[in-house]
Amino acid sequence: MVEKTEGWEFHITEMDLFSGLDLTVMGQIADTACSEAAYADATVIFSEGDPAKALFILVSGAVDLQIAEGKTVYRLTEASDIFGWSSLVENARYTATAIARADIQTVKIDTRLMNRVFDANPMVGLTVYRRLGAVFNKRLASIYQRFLSV
Repeated sequence: MVEKTEGWEFHITEMDLFSGLDLTVMGQIADTACSEAAYADATVIFSEGDPAKALFILVSGAVDLQIAEGKTVYRLTEASDIFGWSSLVENARYTATAIARADIQTVKIDTRLMNRVFDANPMVGLTVYRRLGAVFNKRLASIYQRFLSV
């Protein structure tokens, strides 16, 4: 994995999760909580059961989310796709294993640091968490649909 915290301009305001939010707050998140992280094809980004400390936003490439020893339940391929959401809950552990399925670029967000910014800006935090809820809902509906069609 290659990770850079300086010299990379974060365009998080263009990502679905953060679009249209206060630019000052987004700048604080970019400056304090974000880094660019690149992973080579077949790299395990995190494993199911690991302590969850970061949220990831896919910039390019593809990521498989797997559970139960390698069963892929979801593939992320779109820029702005989010994974690692378990890091947003207390005493968090990742609920799936994330594996790069191509060389990928991500924005890695330290959720502890991002939540500090949200503590000072609760309306922005509430908006982001609501948007994350919509992502979870969409993903869960997709998984339900696949199980119903089996």
